Amino acid sequence: MTTTTYDIDIDCSFCFDDVILALRAEPTVTDIRGSIAAGCLAVTHDTDADRLAAIIAEVGHRLLVAGNAEIVQAGAHATAVRACDRHP
Repeated sequence: MTTTTYDIDIDCSFCFDDVILALRAEPTVTDIRGSIAAGCLAVTHDTDADRLAAIIAEVGHRLLVAGNAEIVQAGAHATAVRACDRHP
């Protein structure tokens, strides 16, 4: 088993919950710890870390303000890091 820490930019709590559910559905994932406020997820798994990053990016979203001041959803990013360095 390996634990990979991901820096994430998800700022929608519903999307964060959806990401957790999607990762839990993966049979090779055994533990997930994270914080939307800290922008981090630590996932213990026995699979390719890039595959899990793709799931996080596909399911998660972030909110942006468009040029017309409308709030829109954009795709999330997940980057494997050594340790989470952002704090709420």
